[in-house]
Amino acid sequence: MTTLRSAAGQWQLNRYPVRSHDPLQAWDAADELLHDIIAQRDDQQPLLVNDQFGALLLPLAGLPVASQADSYVSHCAWHANLTSNQLPNTLQPLSPLDHAPAATDVVFLKIPKSQSLLEFQLAKLATELPPGTQLFAAAKSKLFTPAVRALFDQYCTGVDVSLIQRKCRTLSAKLTSTPIQTERFVSTWQVPEFNLTLQHHAGVFARNQLDIGARFMLSNMPPSGAECVIDLGCGNGVLGLRYAQLSPASQITWVDESFLAIASTRANIEQNLTGTTASTTAQYHAQVDDCLAKQDDHSCDLILCNPPFHQEHAVTEHIARQMFRDSKRVLRKNGELWVVANRHLPYYQPLKRLFKQVHQVAQNNKFVILKARG
Repeated sequence: MTTLRSAAGQWQLNRYPVRSHDPLQAWDAADELLHDIIAQRDDQQPLLVNDQFGALLLPLAGLPVASQADSYVSHCAWHANLTSNQLPNTLQPLSPLDHAPAATDVVFLKIPKSQSLLEFQLAKLATELPPGTQLFAAAKSKLFTPAVRALFDQYCTGVDVSLIQRKCRTLSAKLTSTPIQTERFVSTWQVPEFNLTLQHHAGVFARNQLDIGARFMLSNMPPSGAECVIDLGCGNGVLGLRYAQLSPASQITWVDESFLAIASTRANIEQNLTGTTASTTAQYHAQVDDCLAKQDDHSCDLILCNPPFHQEHAVTEHIARQMFRDSKRVLRKNGELWVVANRHLPYYQPLKRLFKQVHQVAQNNKFVILKARG
């Protein structure tokens, strides 16, 4: 179903990228509850936070609306859904690191799965917007934990949480003036066995310790010497950083859909590779992307990939499959894709349909590393 009907209107709303027979819907009941609020108000300059595919944007199209999300894919979805509904595009897209517009008169926020990301966002809003700015939030009721309520109490006043409606709740509050150094939300820790120091922004996967799948891959890396390498879905960038240690002459690109992941990776490149003769912008590059959409055909020799199987609250394999298809297009002749994944995930057959050769490189009781070529 792609027709969103609510108190605020009716639109065609798709996930991004659009897939035929997609079983996942592009909005939820929490979006519809916020639509009930939007329909009763007359705000002039709203700020949207964590609007995944544009459900909150569409009823506000035409206003000078700003929308902030960590996902570059969400940014793509906003523009695609405005275009498909033939709505004016007056949108100001923002990453979580961008400053909220000073003229913002209301905030509509979808509560994210990551509590650290929520606190970072609330702290920035309380620092950047005038005290008393109205905020409305919504999510599935299971996300309204005591810890989440405490965060709103810390950065807001007059916090009022609704009763459960369609398994969701809404929250109304006003921001307080809370000057905070947002740098405190960056965590730093060591991986001594690989001589790495890793920084993580709020909300980045495996923020406080090395992901065990990545750790397994670090112990089973491809041979050095690839000319052009991509760390796809890089997170903190650890796979590409390790390959840079093993192969100092390689050109490496780190790619992720998360702005905060790319910011973390850039900090980690500076922390771990600055001072080497290879540490130049031309050789090391990190960028947001929708899988490998921005990468040229047949431009790469080796792709390292630790694919996600969640998209916010949804469990899905489509991201990994898109990564595999894009890798096939981007790899040069005889280039290789190395994938580390949970053993229960059925990745062998999708890879086999794309590549001539798919081999298991290593496995343990939780993970498998697959090499695809040709």
